[in-house]
Amino acid sequence: MAVPVGIDLGTTNSLVARLENGQPTIVPNARGGRSTPSVVGLDASGRLHVGASARAQLLTHPDRTVAEVKRSMGTTERVRLGDRTYTPTEVSGLVLRALKEDASLALGDTVEEAVVTVPAYFTDAQRQATKDAGELAGLRVERILNEPTAAALAYGIDRLDAEEHVVVYDLGGGTFDVSVLEMFGGVLDVKATAGNNRLGGGDFDRLLVDHLRAEILRTHGADLRGDARAMARLLAAAERAKMELSDARSAVIDLPLLAPNVSFRTEVSRATFDALVEELVRSTLTCLDAALADAKIAKGTVSEIVLVGGSSRVPLVRQRVAEYFGKEPRTHVNPDEAVALGAAIQMGLKTGGISAETGIMITDVAPFTLGVETQSRAGSQTVYGTFAPIIPRNSTVPVSRTERFSTTADGQKSVTVRVFQGESRYTKNNVFLDEYTIDGVPPSLAGRESVAITFTYDINGILDVTTEVVSTGKKASLVIDKSPRRMTDEERSAARARLDREWGSAPAPTPVAPSAADEGLTALVAVAKEKLSATSSASLEALVAEAERAVAAGDRAKIVELDAKLTEALFALDG
Repeated sequence: MAVPVGIDLGTTNSLVARLENGQPTIVPNARGGRSTPSVVGLDASGRLHVGASARAQLLTHPDRTVAEVKRSMGTTERVRLGDRTYTPTEVSGLVLRALKEDASLALGDTVEEAVVTVPAYFTDAQRQATKDAGELAGLRVERILNEPTAAALAYGIDRLDAEEHVVVYDLGGGTFDVSVLEMFGGVLDVKATAGNNRLGGGDFDRLLVDHLRAEILRTHGADLRGDARAMARLLAAAERAKMELSDARSAVIDLPLLAPNVSFRTEVSRATFDALVEELVRSTLTCLDAALADAKIAKGTVSEIVLVGGSSRVPLVRQRVAEYFGKEPRTHVNPDEAVALGAAIQMGLKTGGISAETGIMITDVAPFTLGVETQSRAGSQTVYGTFAPIIPRNSTVPVSRTERFSTTADGQKSVTVRVFQGESRYTKNNVFLDEYTIDGVPPSLAGRESVAITFTYDINGILDVTTEVVSTGKKASLVIDKSPRRMTDEERSAARARLDREWGSAPAPTPVAPSAADEGLTALVAVAKEKLSATSSASLEALVAEAERAVAAGDRAKIVELDAKLTEALFALDG
């Protein structure tokens, strides 16, 4: 029997959870880890890697490795892995496929259906791309669930009798969300959400990288921006330093042989790091202002603040949130696992794994305003491309609302309805979703005839639009369950067939130009020596010696062979 699961598809790491005896638990991956890095790489043999092995490859072969693809979901960008290109949806599909296979192995049964979480502030295109990614992985995505809503479920499962206002502050690796909830009698009622889907811990890391790169330029005269391997190592070191600074007052960054004639060592204080990220942290407080205002809840009435996402561990984040609310946030909820656990609870509610007798129920809201394009008058001028909201952001879903609009031209016989989402007064600044035309409008003077447009928005983000000519009762409708950027059925079938074909393939290594091979293996050796300075490994030391001999001898076949072996050894150490 297939096992339903909840999946937190994260920017930095992803997790799987399931219900066990009515309680959500994390499902370990094939390495026994509780989380899987959301990184995909293509190795020298043409094999696809997902997780810790791919993350290690970021240091050695950044040209055929990709991380943080979640930030590109819903776009037309292409991701290059060596000589192959993928869409962000396909890369996320590979991550989900790895999660599915590891979970099936751990559970001893197939995983076929899942609740998958997304940032609350994801657009329609990003949500649909996530659902497509699940289908490419062979999953039936039962629901797309907002991440802070999932975290609230994990928080509230043991507090069903509480009556309180709760704020979930979710700062992950690449996105930020805040949700304001009211809890009463087992009901978790989401009142409002706000956020920034381009802000996360990765941005903190890059600010520190910029600071370190400037220091290297000043002290060594070397500009590393064109050196992909050096920048990858610098980014990894910045991330480690950020984590160390959550507990320590300073962190040492030591990068021998970072680039030709550059070995870099420095100490970063927490005060320096705080100064770098202060502006980004303060921007999250602006989102708190917006969410509380939309929810019509004063921050003084908030009983609990739940911090979610690995980047919420940054001391400055906790300090600023505590200052904002005048009280310390909750820290008993695991910030890395809460979203996945909540997704498993939602799946349990859907499948009956959690009894309805527990009394838990959750509502959610529309993250963006939905409306249509209209014309408006400004004095004697006609203004085109005006956005007319029908369902305001933070409306509780499911929701249905109707607005009437009049014809704009004499003798008009049809009306074209163009649907958008966003917060701007003008459609050019919002996201176009779809359009359709209704005929049969009785010709008359401008403004004499009217149409009633009804928007019905459900919990899965599907928008049903119905237009009725008021004088005749004629109707036309459109179901928007996909954005113009979403894959067609044909594209999805072709992409899945391709991923099926490439997932387990391991073609012979592509011949490497001698200079590129030498350079690549030399870089690997430098990274391996850095590892050996922190840990003893006889096998790795032997590989390093063999690699150095191969480079010195110019043995091309051996260089390609050892490139793969040394990469695999580094994978294992980083896993």
